This record gives sequence, structure tokens and C-alpha cells, in this order.
Amino acid sequence: MAAETPLPILIVGAGISGLSLAQYLRKSGIPFRIFDRDASIASRTGGWGLTFHWGLPALEKLLPEELYARLGECNVNPSAQDAGKYRFLDLKTGESLHAATFPKTGRLRVIRSKLRNLLATGIDVEWSKRYVGLSTSSDGVTISFEDGTVAQGWLLVASDGTNSRIRQYLHPSAFENIPVPVELLGVTVSYTPEQVAAALAIDPYFFQGTHSDSNIYLFFSFLNSPYNGGNDSGNYICQVIVSWAKSKGISIPEGNADRITLIKNITSDWAEHLRSLVEVIPEDAEATAIQLADWFPTTKREDERVVLMGDAAHTMTMFRGEGGNNAVTDAYDFAKRVGPLLESTSTHQGIAREKIKPALEAYDQDVFNRGQPGYSLQGSASAY
Repeated sequence: MAAETPLPILIVGAGISGLSLAQYLRKSGIPFRIFDRDASIASRTGGWGLTFHWGLPALEKLLPEELYARLGECNVNPSAQDAGKYRFLDLKTGESLHAATFPKTGRLRVIRSKLRNLLATGIDVEWSKRYVGLSTSSDGVTISFEDGTVAQGWLLVASDGTNSRIRQYLHPSAFENIPVPVELLGVTVSYTPEQVAAALAIDPYFFQGTHSDSNIYLFFSFLNSPYNGGNDSGNYICQVIVSWAKSKGISIPEGNADRITLIKNITSDWAEHLRSLVEVIPEDAEATAIQLADWFPTTKREDERVVLMGDAAHTMTMFRGEGGNNAVTDAYDFAKRVGPLLESTSTHQGIAREKIKPALEAYDQDVFNRGQPGYSLQGSASAY
């Protein structure tokens, strides 16, 4: 009699958490399938840079050794002499208000698209698969896609991002993102080495600050550096994020030129070396308004065949999320709790319910305990 073919783990979403988990499953010989709604990995080339520090040990445990050794290829600024300090400035004076030392893990800031390409190495992502529904039973889970195809597995891991559609299935009464009362404008800027020298002197990766009078906030980060992976312009590519509380009554204009003007106006009283980073922003640079929102579970997951991971499990803004570190640590917590059960049996359908259920609940608790301190919404994060 032929041996029973084990059903795979189904992963929806080929982002940082989904691909990190896929690498662990591949390394461990555990059957899986991974799907993404985009047409290819090249469909999304932009996005934030990501800074890893306390999440690096998790990433090291998840990845094959040869892939982890290549992380440096994704560095936004390979020539950086990293002092290992996190700097928070008073934008009025330019003085450092806080200069904490990063964990002993060190830190690495990466180009998100490069990291995603690295994590996809050897992974057969099934593209153009837009999730539309699912059903579960005592034996497993079936998901359906917009193109009419279906996939069967014994467990579904939803890493489908901030606006996760699978989250609605698990938390039908409390799935929506909660708006954060903050206005935010972001601009990607190309700086000559001379123009960005003041920023490099503060930190080679990123720094943040707030004005002690106006409370206008700045997040300045490096996205790419000269002659680094397709950037042969000789310039540094940086991201300038400016934000403020909605209660200030400063609304964001519709027109792009007016947005650039607003950014320059509300930063005109910054220290000169910081103000200069804004003053050189070209008038035709694209200023993107981002509607910030958070989500954290306030009800418990009821379905034993579906779990959330990454931004689907805890959508957090740039102000308090440390999304990359959380994303890979989610995948590691899953591997830590569920992995031993998968590695000890040849047929995953044979895993006893009394074993897999507490393992998944322990994973949920890991995610909750780690994410809850970084999330605050009138004390509503109380599912556990």
C-alpha cells in the first residue's frame, strides 16, 4: 500500500514573514505551498527599508546557512561605519536627545526588495493567486483563488499583509485596521554626497527626531547608496518622512507641489543642518500621504486550521512596530512551537489534535506578548 502523501502547509503572502517561514520549511523538509496575489516578485520594487537588530538571531535560525551569509548583499549602505547607536534628535537644536546602544546582535538595514529576492531563493512561489475564500474541516483547510483554482493543506498560515483578507475570516467582528490620528508625508529624495553629508555624520542608516516646540516629527533613512545594486547615479537615495498630530489642524494639500511647500514651511525652524535636508527637495518630487493605521487582536482566534503572521497578525505603524524584526520572529516562533511536531512525523495529518492545538495557542501567545507592548489603543489589546 502506497504511503500517504502529507498535505502541505499553505502560506498566503510572499512577503518577509511568509518567505522566512518558507525557507525554514524548505530547510526542514516539511511540505508547503506559498501563494501571492502579485504577478511576480518584481511587481513591487519600492517600499521601506528595514532595520534588523533583535530579529537577526531569529532570521539566522530560519534561513539556510548560505542564505544568511548573504544578508550583507541587501545592505542599504555597505560602506557604512556603523557606530551601533540609535539617535533621536531635537530638531530645533539638532542635539541628540537619546543615543541608545543597539542590542549585542548589532543591526543591519536592508533594501526591502533585495531582501525579498534573497528570501525567495529556491522557493517556488505560486504567483497571481488572489485569495477569495476558505473552508476548514477536522482534516484540513481548503483555500480558493480568484482564478478558480483551489489548494488543500492541513494548516493555513496567513501572511497576507496589513489589509489581510484572511484576518476577516478569523476575527469577523474585529478585523478592521484602526486609524492613527497622525498626518504623514513621505518623499524619496536623491542626494549628492555633499548634500547628505550632515545626515551621514549623524547615522549611516537612519535617525529620528521631533521639534521641541512644534512637535513635528522626522524619520530620515537611507534606502540606497552610490554604486549599490543598480544605483550608479553617484547619489544616495533617502526617505524623508515628516508627520504631526491631526489635532494640530494642519491638513495635507491635494496637489503635489503644495505638499512639498508644506513640508518646507513646517520644517523651516529646524536646526540648519537638518533643515538643509528638506530645503533641497526638488519641487517635482512626489510627496506621498500615508494613512496610518494599527491592528492588534482583541478577540481570540477560533479556527484551529488558520493562523496569522506578520502584518496580518499585528499591523503596526513605523512609530512603534519594528515590522521586519516582528515578521521574522513570528516565523521563528511558529518554527519553535510547531516545528518539532512537524519534524517528528511523516504524515502531518497524523499529528494529534491535543498536540497541535496547544502548540498553535502557544504561538499566538508568543506573538501577542511580544507585540502588545508596542501597541497602545486605549488599552483595547486585551484578547489574552
